[in-house]
Amino acid sequence: MKTISFALKIISFLLLIFIWIFTILNFKNLPETIPIHYSFDGTPDGFGSRSTIWCETGLATILLLFLIYVSKKPNFPLLNIPQNIKDNPILTEFVVSVLLLIIMLIFADINYESIQNALGKTKGLSSTMNYLLGLAFIFVAGLLVYSYKISKRQNLQG
Repeated sequence: MKTISFALKIISFLLLIFIWIFTILNFKNLPETIPIHYSFDGTPDGFGSRSTIWCETGLATILLLFLIYVSKKPNFPLLNIPQNIKDNPILTEFVVSVLLLIIMLIFADINYESIQNALGKTKGLSSTMNYLLGLAFIFVAGLLVYSYKISKRQNLQG
């Protein structure tokens, strides 16, 4: 599982590199006003200056660094996952690595689609965002079910 966690972190890092490169390559072509917020149906409903794209890129970088750090610290106070999963450091690292990948996928999609919208190539977010958010929900729900099963098994043994 450590190898899988490492691979997930590498993929997340490569997504962050994509975000940075895509932003750098397209920044000079962005109009002064770009979409920075989307409604529930995926249409832009908030706008800001083109320099706000760097805030998103910076936030993605901070989150990646933070979650890589947290993945090695199962008892980190801000890591809000069930204790019976935190009790297994390898499992905790895997869970955080999966969450990191999902978050980087979401950031990469938002970055890509925001730039495409700003350049007039698309209108709003595609259904990809719905799939990614659904994936995040399914992962968290699965994590809770798995945690419940662990606790039930521990109660039967103890």
